[in-house]
Amino acid sequence: MNDVMQIITLISIWLSLLMSIITLSGAIAFWLKHSKVLVKIVPLKRYPKVTIVVPAHNEELVIEKTATAILNLNYPKDKLEVLFYADNCEDKTADVLDEVLKNKQYYKCNARVIRRTGSGGKAGVLNDALKIAHGEYLGVYDADAMPRRECIILSS
Repeated sequence: MNDVMQIITLISIWLSLLMSIITLSGAIAFWLKHSKVLVKIVPLKRYPKVTIVVPAHNEELVIEKTATAILNLNYPKDKLEVLFYADNCEDKTADVLDEVLKNKQYYKCNARVIRRTGSGGKAGVLNDALKIAHGEYLGVYDADAMPRRECIILSS
């Protein structure tokens, strides 16, 4: 009886290993096939003016990385307007944004920090931003978002 149980155990172990190898082989084949697909980014004939709005409420800890990522987007700087809203912040969100914008590499960026004390939360920020935005298109990023450098061009 022990010999039969031992044989059944060994067979089930080997079958489990075989199934794992088959699954892993399929995953590797899928990855190899799809990892070589290149996305072609064709230069646009005309770059429209884009306004990006970033509402932030007490986001002192994450806003610096988000602001840096947005200001480093792969898009013509003269066609990009960025509105950072420090919405009723009780922390140093606006001060952190001011420090980021003082960085020499962002002098030519059309970016502003707007300290907002109104009501309405994110919806209020967006309503305020619509009144002053100059872009043909409007994008909204949360304060903890990390956009890819090509996100605007890929959206076009």
